[in-house]
Amino acid sequence: MKEFIETSNLKFTFGSCSNCEANCCNGLRGTTYSQILKEEFVKIYKNFPILFIFGDLGFIKPVIILTNGKDYCPYQKNQRCTIYEDRPTVCRTYPLSPNLDNNIYVDSSCPQINQSSNVLVENNRIFDDSYKNEIFNNYQEKYINTHFEFENLKKEDFKNILKIRNMDFYIYTGQSSSEYLKMHKESIENLKNLISKKETDFIKF
Repeated sequence: MKEFIETSNLKFTFGSCSNCEANCCNGLRGTTYSQILKEEFVKIYKNFPILFIFGDLGFIKPVIILTNGKDYCPYQKNQRCTIYEDRPTVCRTYPLSPNLDNNIYVDSSCPQINQSSNVLVENNRIFDDSYKNEIFNNYQEKYINTHFEFENLKKEDFKNILKIRNMDFYIYTGQSSSEYLKMHKESIENLKNLISKKETDFIKF
């Protein structure tokens, strides 16, 4: 179970991913899906399915599906990422995460947190250059702009096509068009890497 906590007034060190069994890529232990910004679509849609969820207030949110909740990420082989240079932002920044309050959070359950003297983050400042990422800059503004991109789409134009760990995921079947909806539709093909062909055969636009 992930435990993201704010890094304000706190310091966290980080060991090495090479000392871990790739728990973050494990569908049973790691992240099944992650909300994404519209800026991330272009880097994601060729390798992973981009679907949608509905938040507590009914707002539509784009997400990347990383695992089927049971198996490792399909691009993880022998504890190595086979698309390392093209891996999604959520993988690049883990165990760190941006947040709507524009603070940086860290997954304190990551096995390599505080396993060395190498400072990863302290008081919302990232010290390890390899984890610095544009997504941490003005995240709230980018999040809101992503919301505005999809806010006018009608809920009845979405079809529930997948459930993982009691979370429902949707595809868009309406008539609206945009570069992001186009990438969303093209990305559905990547569901075949995560679930069986039998389960994906019924997904039609």
